[in-house]
Amino acid sequence: MSALFRESTAAHPLELIGSELRLARREIREGRFQRTMALIAAFSALVSGFEAYTQHLRGAFNHWLMWTPVWLTPPTMLAAGAAIASERIARRVLPLVALISLADGVVGFVYHLRGIQRMPGGFKLGQYNVVMGPPIFAPLLMCSVGVITLLAGLLRRERLSDGVVPPAAARLSDLVRPAPSRTGLVSRAEAAVAHGRFQQGLALTSAVFAVLAGGEAYFEHLRGSFNQQWMWTPVWVTPPMVAAGIGAARSERVARTALPAMAVVTFLDGLLGFGLHLRGIRRMPGGFGNLQFNITMGPPLFAPLLFCSVGLLGFIASLLRRERAP
Repeated sequence: MSALFRESTAAHPLELIGSELRLARREIREGRFQRTMALIAAFSALVSGFEAYTQHLRGAFNHWLMWTPVWLTPPTMLAAGAAIASERIARRVLPLVALISLADGVVGFVYHLRGIQRMPGGFKLGQYNVVMGPPIFAPLLMCSVGVITLLAGLLRRERLSDGVVPPAAARLSDLVRPAPSRTGLVSRAEAAVAHGRFQQGLALTSAVFAVLAGGEAYFEHLRGSFNQQWMWTPVWVTPPMVAAGIGAARSERVARTALPAMAVVTFLDGLLGFGLHLRGIRRMPGGFGNLQFNITMGPPLFAPLLFCSVGLLGFIASLLRRERAP
């Protein structure tokens, strides 16, 4: 009797976890993970804002536009936090904040290009200047915050976890809830995101950000002469992640098999990089006791976590549904 009791109590948590995972997967497939995505947006804004601050501190903020990604961090985090509590804020504020973040990333990319052009030799010495100049892909990589924030504004709210809504009731609630108008291209895109039907688009987006993240990792690690074998891992992971993202846009089978596998590998490689960067800062003179200097001049602490965002986007894409045929 006691053995049977222990078996039943051990099985209960596993069944509960399995039930919660199935519910989460179903919610993502239906586009019902707005609060979760808003929380991810807040964390991504914190990571990218801090990374922009430390990198621009190296340049002594010699141009006022270097402050813009830092200034955008608090309002993005506040808007994302408020969106967790209020659907109205999520619908009205998050898309606006997202568009501003995307615009700031594009402007930053242009100014980084101009900074490389103004170095001695300009792009004629691109092999040197791109490596030693302002990080060329960093502003575009930080556009991932804008993408995540925009998706959070377009998704639907999660259901209450204390009761699982049957599929029939879920379909009925979707009919009762007013859906976005489908008369225009933008409206159709909004409706597709709201109902979790944007797998191909998000898979391609993850592939684009994988190219940016891998390229940035290559140039940054080339600056350090790849003095450790681990520095090659994001470069090695990038091509298969890009191939998985592009393949998922063409094949649903690839989206269900290769994409989640490569997304997990990419995410774990970002965590590995974060740990190694943290160790690199600790090994600098003064270690964590000289944190203000070492974080600024040492390996970029949060840059590998931006690589994690690529894996996260790819994994979410693998759980979504395909776009409807026009």
